[in-house]
Amino acid sequence: MHWPDSGVIFCGQGGAAAIGWFGFLRCGVPVKTLYGWLCGLAATAAWGSFYIVGRWLFGESGHSLDPLFFTFLRLLLAAATLSLMLFRPRCRQLAGQAIRQDWRAFLLIALTGIVLETFLSFYALNFTTAARASLMANCSPIATVILAFLILREKMPRSGLLGMGIGFVGILLAAFARGGDIYADTGLRSLIGDGLALASGFCWAYFTVCGARLSRQYGGPVCMFICFLAGTLLMIPILPFVTGDLTGVFHLRFCLGLFYTGIVTLALANVCWYTALRYLKPGVLGAFGYLSAAITFSLSLIVLRERFTPVFVAAILLTIGGLALMLRTQRQ
Repeated sequence: MHWPDSGVIFCGQGGAAAIGWFGFLRCGVPVKTLYGWLCGLAATAAWGSFYIVGRWLFGESGHSLDPLFFTFLRLLLAAATLSLMLFRPRCRQLAGQAIRQDWRAFLLIALTGIVLETFLSFYALNFTTAARASLMANCSPIATVILAFLILREKMPRSGLLGMGIGFVGILLAAFARGGDIYADTGLRSLIGDGLALASGFCWAYFTVCGARLSRQYGGPVCMFICFLAGTLLMIPILPFVTGDLTGVFHLRFCLGLFYTGIVTLALANVCWYTALRYLKPGVLGAFGYLSAAITFSLSLIVLRERFTPVFVAAILLTIGGLALMLRTQRQ
């Protein structure tokens, strides 16, 4: 899940510059291209592992884990991590300009694509398995096409519409497929989680469609910092309504999960993704989304012992096949 950004302004270019002196690798691949692949893989691996960690946190300590408070802390950590870029004068200038000129737009996309998307994708793991949540949430390209037509009047060719239809069939099939993991079997409870994960995909789609201009204008990492900061501020008024048991914040499991999902899967993963966009074409990088899903499915099978029935496997193939057809149409 990402903004389709071309011409991203990234403040931490030292890594690529340091290795760039070596020119080309012996295999003929430019070092900067390799650096882009490594950054893309790092972001993909982080996002793929998020569903495993989230499901593990709810499974082991769900009674003491308040999802609203946990989401607030994740956004706070992500904003604090990305604030380090403000040591660069250019980034401070861009951030100040963005806040002065587009603060309303940032508040809107932060509410939908940061607060709601982050909360829904995490809370869904309290009800459904990691693989099912990942599959539903990664259907955001379908929602993106729908919103792009409604908001921007962008049209999708027939082959893209066919891919969207195939993806819908896969979603419906996955919703009614049997299965489960070490924490619970599927049922009505998992349908609730599937719905929350699917809703998070629609929130991210709105974020993608309405945030594209901001990303091109100010750069991906700067935009993400402002969005995480705005999301943190937007959640402050609802903190008095947090009613869950907060004793879990002192547990080592909670702290490890918080730092990993806040710093690694939110802050650093986004920085790696937008860094990769400097060296790889968006169409090439878009294929990494399938790798993210594959990582989630593999880890869920190994770590959480999730059961993949033939119906669910067919749903995965239909959904990913439909998304692949849509993305192929967009690249053409």
